[in-house]
Amino acid sequence: MIRLLTTIAAAALTLTACTPTAAAPAAEDVVAETPAAVPPSAPDGFQLSYKLESENYAVESEIDPAILAFDPALAWRLWETSKEQLDDLGASADEGRAMADEDAAAAGETSWFMNYSLEIRHDVTGTFDDIISVRDTVSTFTGGAHPNYFLAGGIYRKNEATPLPLTTFVTDQAAFSDLVIKGLAAEKIARGLAEAGSAAIEAELRELLVPSPEDPEIYRSNFVFEASTVPGKIGGITVMFSPYDVGSYAEGAYTVTLPAASLTPILTETWKSRFGGEPLVEDDEAPVE
Repeated sequence: MIRLLTTIAAAALTLTACTPTAAAPAAEDVVAETPAAVPPSAPDGFQLSYKLESENYAVESEIDPAILAFDPALAWRLWETSKEQLDDLGASADEGRAMADEDAAAAGETSWFMNYSLEIRHDVTGTFDDIISVRDTVSTFTGGAHPNYFLAGGIYRKNEATPLPLTTFVTDQAAFSDLVIKGLAAEKIARGLAEAGSAAIEAELRELLVPSPEDPEIYRSNFVFEASTVPGKIGGITVMFSPYDVGSYAEGAYTVTLPAASLTPILTETWKSRFGGEPLVEDDEAPVE
């Protein structure tokens, strides 16, 4: 079964209806860009752009201003969740530094501690009337062999606390998965990272991308909508895979964009009319035909 997010990424990117309000850091420690007119009901210390560095760690959070403009409550929940994870990372770094220094003093050696870092970004890929599509990126380093990063995303309806599941838009998840797998296989071949043929690669991916009783929704929290060449329409769905999800760390992340035309046969009646045109994506995220 696919591991879509590690513990830290899941905690950083999962929104709940009741998120604790984090205490604001000391002003002299923060380099921040705060919106000029934050409503008084916003949590204390709410900031779109936040950065804090100490001798043991560096943490950062960025929230797309378009999220605040679309749904302030969503922006505030993202801030609270991100701030909680940034604070936890800082506390872990301080504990790690103290332990490393203690070990070094006892052994008469140089401390093995390396500074921790965590950056959390929430970027809008498109707004479509009553919904907004948000891509989340978490980059972290906690002293291992290399830094790591995680990709996620969600589709949010205005004034609703939780992201909409794939079943809201797609009638046949098996058919959707087939499209994703074919796109992944094509990308692996294009990168020259797979010696086997397309059929063998697809078979391997099918073993990874299979629902289980523990995780029946394998495409939860890892897809976003793309804007369209037709104004107002949704051009397609991009599915994101972090390093290790469907390959080695060296392979990096994978993104597969399914255009509206490919999705039309499996879209729900409610959403079929809202898709159209071609997806507007970055050059390195070519749509899958």
